[in-house]
Formats: sequence, structure tokens, C-alpha cells
Amino acid sequence: MKEGSIKPYVKKFILTFIITFIVCMFLVAGVFIAAVMGWFGGVEDLDIPALTSDASSQIFYVDANGTEQHVTTLTSAQNKVWVDSDQIPQHMKDAFVAIEDERFYSHSGFDWRRTMKALVAYIGNQFRGKASTFGGSTITQQLVKNLTGDDDRTAARKIREISQAVNLEKQISKDKILELYMNSIYLSQGCTGVQAASGKFFGKPVSELTLAECASIAGITQYPSHYDPFVNPENNLEKQKTVLKKMLELRLITTEEYDEAMAQELVFGKSSENEGRDESVNSYFVDQVIYDLLEELENMGYSKTLASKVVYSGGLKIVTTIDPAVQDAMEAVYENTSNFPNATGSNPIQSAMVVIDPKTGAVKGLVGGIGKKTNNLVLNRATQSLRQPGSTIKPIAVYAPAMENKVITAGSTYVDREKDFSGWVPHNYDRTFSNLPVTVRIALRKSLNTTPVFILEEMGPEVSYDFMTQKLGVTSLVESETGGDGKVYSDIGLSSLALGGLTHGISPLELTAAYTPFANGGLYAKPYCISTVTNSRGKVLVQNNPQFTNAMSEETAFIMSSMLNEVVTSGTGAGAGLSSGMYTAGKTGTTSNNNDRWFVGYTPHYVAAVWYGYDSPRAINVAGNPCIPVWKKVMTEINKDKPVITRLTAPAGITTASYCTHSGLLSTKNCEARDAFYFSTENMPPYCKGVHTIEEDDEESTETTTVVTPGNGVPKTGSTEKKAPSKPSTPNNGKLWPVAPPQPAKRLPGM
Repeated sequence: MKEGSIKPYVKKFILTFIITFIVCMFLVAGVFIAAVMGWFGGVEDLDIPALTSDASSQIFYVDANGTEQHVTTLTSAQNKVWVDSDQIPQHMKDAFVAIEDERFYSHSGFDWRRTMKALVAYIGNQFRGKASTFGGSTITQQLVKNLTGDDDRTAARKIREISQAVNLEKQISKDKILELYMNSIYLSQGCTGVQAASGKFFGKPVSELTLAECASIAGITQYPSHYDPFVNPENNLEKQKTVLKKMLELRLITTEEYDEAMAQELVFGKSSENEGRDESVNSYFVDQVIYDLLEELENMGYSKTLASKVVYSGGLKIVTTIDPAVQDAMEAVYENTSNFPNATGSNPIQSAMVVIDPKTGAVKGLVGGIGKKTNNLVLNRATQSLRQPGSTIKPIAVYAPAMENKVITAGSTYVDREKDFSGWVPHNYDRTFSNLPVTVRIALRKSLNTTPVFILEEMGPEVSYDFMTQKLGVTSLVESETGGDGKVYSDIGLSSLALGGLTHGISPLELTAAYTPFANGGLYAKPYCISTVTNSRGKVLVQNNPQFTNAMSEETAFIMSSMLNEVVTSGTGAGAGLSSGMYTAGKTGTTSNNNDRWFVGYTPHYVAAVWYGYDSPRAINVAGNPCIPVWKKVMTEINKDKPVITRLTAPAGITTASYCTHSGLLSTKNCEARDAFYFSTENMPPYCKGVHTIEEDDEESTETTTVVTPGNGVPKTGSTEKKAPSKPSTPNNGKLWPVAPPQPAKRLPGM
């Protein structure tokens, strides 16, 4: 091509391209230099003081005068997950440095050579259309990624990570960075950190590992599943040798140490968990505070081990809801095994209890087992065990939502009779039927099983399910779930919601909280154990305030409380009443096959639930309900200094009226059997016409009804105080009719 033959516009394009390329290169270089200087991506959000602190965290409560009082101190010695640098062998530190970042002690957060090599590979992959991995991370950069949870595979993230690593190295020492890294790295088999991996793979603490064992664990990190000692022992052995050779090459070990480590045969084996007694044993309540705080921090982005480090030695100030007087009263009862039948021997029975302030949802005390607690972070049955609730589910899943939705009144009647539901016939506890009309009030008092099933059939299980999950904070119910056996399970069914035969069950904590609306004017109070958590700089990490849900009207709560009070005074809960005369209400529960016993009850000051049973469910060979004496002992003690309230104040929308016990309607002079009780003026039945015959089932009432079951075609039983579904065969079906003007409000004697 002759000189001057290049078109002017081509020259202009080439010149523009060259200038643009140079400018872009300068920009990239500028950004990179800025990152190297630490101008991008600060580490303010990493809470470095908490991660590097060795200050013990402190737990407090607020007394009646509003003054913070000390409960206990959490120490690093109680931390089963974290291991401090001085407990990690030097060989372990050197092994990670050798295989992960050989210039760790000489760079300032990033490695020029590794970064340039990774950059060239990244650009080459871009041109070839391959995966755009970057790599080249130093130990400090990997720590930043573990701390932030930011693992986007982009150049922007890499530049930000470099800058954060540079800034991190300006604030903490190399040894502390290495300590944080070795406690936050994932090492397969669910192990985060070298302490967990040491126990999992070699059955001993990391401080006791040999050089060969240290190299084995360090080799896992680059590809955990591939180098897992249990899954791929050959791959792990090959990688271990690579680590040892690199350590020898870098003169981190001698030839003699290398030869000895290469000759050692690795023996893998799991450790026994929770061996021995902890030096300082916390209460079940403090255990729960730790569980809750760990979950909060993990939700904020901390790894499990880093969260554990912050909780125990981050210098936190943790203000809790505990009332030491309540907790002490509970522990005094639970540490005395004579309060519990069958609580000793080779297979002792167990129990758990929760006490909540219904006005706030603050958990005031909880105990997760019988006997003196000997270890920290053991099974907390008060919060972690899901058990079948039996008849304690009836007030919250049937009676309250049915009354709230105007399906029933306290006087509504249902015939206590046998009825078949596709092969399932609910029975009462004594396996008999009276075949007579029974009012809702009496059915709850006697814990009949027929009545709540009939009510639930009329109301619809979906209404009950929504009420439990959306109004009462129950999280363990199953809408639809495929089990390990391939069957589909659901708690939206008659047997599940009327009798408590749930797929998984419910925890004592959630069951206790579900009863708070009865003692709190219809407001559900979400339970919580932690009020506030602040770090060593005064920054608030966690803030919990009372949270309420309008679960039911004041009128429904009042009527339900009045009926539950009768359960205690003259029903299945007899014996739970306090000698002081304090207003007391509650409900018993016994599951099918007699595997679980319950009592959930309340005074105007506290709501409490007691569960009793075996960890592996089996029949309880105990007469009566052992939960009631335990509940009464604790509640007597914690209510003794509270104002004695003997009756509830009726809301403005409550009236008392006489009703016919045959029909459930407002009584007239023609009604032979009558009683008087509370009604909501918004939910009044009409007047009875004096017709009290029990009609035979018509064609419609004998139709086959499909019951939602756990998935195997048979309703899942849950209560030995079971009930049978049936529609009422009296003139009253529990629905709201146009009514005559209600009778004037009046107080029943003794109510």
C-alpha cells in the first residue's frame, strides 16, 4: 500500500482507539493503585474491635426499678467452636501459609505476583470465553470474603476485596489475621474452623495435632469435598504430601520433621461430643440467649465461628428479659427430681417449662430438663423439642378462632356422638359417647374430643391453620410436606388441628406464647429473650421491643379465659388453682398412646407451660397429670408477691345471659334446663323455641367427609383426650342469627 493511501477516517479511528485504550489502561491502573492504597472498600462494617477483642461479654437484666443488674459473664473458655492463636500449633499456621499464601508475612494484604498472574489468566479467559474466575487471593483477602460474605465472581468485587484487605492489615496484626482465618475457613463435613475439623477428623483438640495431621487439615481448604479425609482419603493423603513438600521448600520444617511426618500413618476418627463438665455451667435461659444471639449474628453475615467469637469474647453487653426470681424458682423445682415421677434410672423421663410475661412477650424464665444442669449448650427442650400438644391445642386452634369468627358461642351445643370420617372415628378419652347435646363450655371443661372436631369441620381446617400461623406465631405447622417415606403430610386437617396430632409438633415456647392473647386482652405477644445487644463501642447490634398481633377481640379473649378458668376450678385442670385465690386458667393435654403430658395455664401476671415425657416418645406410665403439681409449685412462688387478682374485668362488649343447655340458644320460660354465662353482644344466639329433641342424622349429615390427613390416608392421632367430628343436630348450629335485643349486662355470682 502506497504511503498516504490510508483513508483519513481510518487514521482517525486508529488514533481514537489507541487513545481510548491508553486512557482505559490508565484508569484501570489508577483504580488498581487506589485499591492497593486502600482507598476503596473500608472495613468499618466488619466490627474489627469485636472480632479481635479478648474481652468477655456480659449478660444483664433490668430489675423492677429499671436498673440494669449483672447476670453472668461469658468467657472464651466456654466457647466450644473458637480456638485462640496460642492454642493453635505453629505447624498448623505454617501449613496454611505454605499452601495458601507463602508471602503472607511480607505483603501488605495482597500479593503483587499472585495478583498479576491471576489478572493475566482472567483476561485470557475473557478472550477465550471461559469462566471468568480471578483467584490469586491472599489469606487476608480470603478472610475479608469470609467476614463479608461477598463472593461475587467479578473484577469489581476483587478490587474492593484487595482494598479491604489492605485496610484490614493496617488495623490488626498478621497473627490475629491468621487466627481469624483459621477459625472461619470451611473444611468439609460441616466443619468451620480448625478446631471443629480437628475434632471431626482426628477426635482431639487442635492443640494436640501432629505435623502430619496439621498438613492433612490445611490441605482440605482449596477443594473441601475433593480432599475430605472421610470421603476421599487418597486425595487427602496426596494433598497432605504436597503441603509437607511446600513447607520443606520454604524451610518451615526440617528434613527430619518432613521425613517423620511423611512416615506417619493418619488415623481418622470422630470425637465424642460434650465430654466432661464445663468449668462454668450456664442456666438454660443463658443457653437460649447464646443460641438466639448466634442466630442473629449469622443472619447479619457472620460465619458460625466468627459469631461465636463475638458472643463470648467480643466485649458485648447483652441485656436480657430474664427475671432471676422466676428462673431460680423454676430451677429449684426442676433440680429436685422427686417432683417428677420416673425421673431417675437408666432411662429417666424429662420435662421442660417456659414462663412469659403476657403483657410484653418477654420470656422471664425457662428450663429445658430435669435435674442439675452439667454442661453448656445442651438440648433445650423448652425451645428445641417439638412435641404433640394433645388437647392443649383445642383452645387456640378450635374454640378461640370459632368464637372469633362467630361460628360458636360458649353455649353452642353439639351432640356427643360417634361419627365416621372415612374410616376414622374420633373417641373421647374414656371411649364413650353420651349421645346428648353438650355445650361448648362443658366440652372444653371436660376436654371432650367430639365437640372440637365437629366445630372444626363446620368452621374449616384452613381457618384454624391460618389463625395458628398468622395470629398466634406458630411456625412448626406443616401446610404440605413430603416426608422421607415419600408420603405427603399436612396439618390442615381435623385430627391435626382439633386433637393435636401434628406432623412435627410444637415447642413449649411457642405453645406458651400462643396462650398470651387469653391473658392480654386478645393481643398475641411474640416471645423474646434478648432486649438489646451493644458492642464494645456502644453500637447497637440487636434491638428487640415488644411485638403484638391482634389475634382476637377482647370479648373472645374474655369468654375463652372464663371457660379456661372453669377447666381449673372444676375440669381436667383441677388442682392447678393457687391457694392465694389468684385468678387462674389453663388447659391440660395428653396425647395418643400417652406419650406426652401438658399443662398450659396463666394468671394475670404470667403464662406458663409444662411438658412431660421421654426424649424418644413412648408411653408414660404415670397416673394423673404430673405437669399440674410442677406448674402450681412454680406459679405459686413467682406470683406470691404479685397483686392478687381474683376475677377479670369484662370488656364493654360483654353481657351475661341465660341460655338453654339443650339448644344453646337464649333461654325462655319454656326451657327446662338452663344456665347463664358470658356472651359477646356481637355474637348472640336467638331465643330458644323450646324444641329439645335430638334428631337423627339426615341424608346430608351421613355423607362421607374427607379428612385432610398426614398423607397416609389415616388421620394422625394426637390426643388421648380425643374428639369426634359431628355437626350439631339441635336447632343451633353455632352460626350468627338475627337476634332479639340482648339482655342487660350483669355479673354472674363468683365470676
